[in-house]
Amino acid sequence: MENDDFVHFSEENYAFPFREIRDIFRKALRLIMSDDTFTEVSHSGWLSRIGKSITGALVGLIMTIAAFPLLWWNEGRSVQTFQGLIEGEKSCVEASAVAVDPVNDGKLVHTSARAEASDSVTDPVFGLRLTDTIKLLRQVEMFQWTEQKQTRTKTKLGGGEETVTEYTYRREWDSKMHRSSDFRKPDGHANPEPRYRSACFSAQQVSLGAFRIPDFLIEAWDDYKPHALPPQSVLPAALQSQAHWRDEWLFLSSNPDEPKVGDLRVAFQFIPEGEASVLARQIAGTFEPYSTQHQTKIARIASGVQSKESMFAAAQSENTTMTWLLRGLGMVVMFLGLLSLFQPLKVVADVLPIAGRVVGAGTGMIAFLLAGIGSTATISLAWLWYRPLLGITILIATAGCFVLFVRALRKKAT
Repeated sequence: MENDDFVHFSEENYAFPFREIRDIFRKALRLIMSDDTFTEVSHSGWLSRIGKSITGALVGLIMTIAAFPLLWWNEGRSVQTFQGLIEGEKSCVEASAVAVDPVNDGKLVHTSARAEASDSVTDPVFGLRLTDTIKLLRQVEMFQWTEQKQTRTKTKLGGGEETVTEYTYRREWDSKMHRSSDFRKPDGHANPEPRYRSACFSAQQVSLGAFRIPDFLIEAWDDYKPHALPPQSVLPAALQSQAHWRDEWLFLSSNPDEPKVGDLRVAFQFIPEGEASVLARQIAGTFEPYSTQHQTKIARIASGVQSKESMFAAAQSENTTMTWLLRGLGMVVMFLGLLSLFQPLKVVADVLPIAGRVVGAGTGMIAFLLAGIGSTATISLAWLWYRPLLGITILIATAGCFVLFVRALRKKAT
């Protein structure tokens, strides 16, 4: 056979991604080899479980009771915020940022202009000194040990229980600091204190046209954009020897491809000078939160030229999202409380594991239904207090669901 008939598989002759596959394989191998597991098995007797379940039932009772004021408070907060925003939108006036008009002092104003910083923003550790910048955010992640916990329980004949807890320790990049002292097995999984941490740096004086933007609005401004990494020339000499650049990260490591525990990687984000919009109370050339008659405050800042209507719509949307999140939290707290309240019944039935599973499934369903009914009823009563017409409608619907639930239980009993 002629030499030309041979196929030479090499990176030079073919565009096959050998290096990419090799790097993926190495990363997967490091991830597998970095895992470390520790298993702990514990046993508890039936009488011990009954005692714990009674204690848990008392805690469950407290949780169930606490869910009601949480849900009630959330509805009041939601209505107050909604009405405060409606009031604010009606009373808000447009203000020109070209010059401060004293007539608007004390009023809720909406204005848009170019936000500019009179000084530079500096990260002294990494030598970044930025002009035309409002804020600079340093994001730091450390290669460290992390602990994941997984628990499995098995009920035995007679009501005893075996609990198997598996702790998995893995080395990975994380912005959160995991303290080894909090690990179940700290030996061999020591994490050092990071040399540097995430930090935010802001310009001292920021103007919006003729206005000065106060610190509390700058702190709330979080519309960051990625910023280029600092070149080697601006890094302090102590960091230059260990700095490596990979995509959007600056690694402080002897070998970024094979990091060691304690190595760091850093990225930067910033808010550049540019158009911005403010919704707040005008006071002597600057801004402060505007207090409504519904005991709420209004103060917002956003990048770009945004209308008054869009900024109020965004605030109402955030209020709606928060309302539903707290409603869900209240229902979950009530459900877990009721589940704990019924737990002694399951433990008693666990003398026969199959009976315990049946009772557990039944009490879980009842707890879920009661939590749904209790949460909806509380929300309805709160709306009845804050908004009578809508509250009555929801309350009637809830009562109907409760009647259907009782009838279904009676049919099963017969």
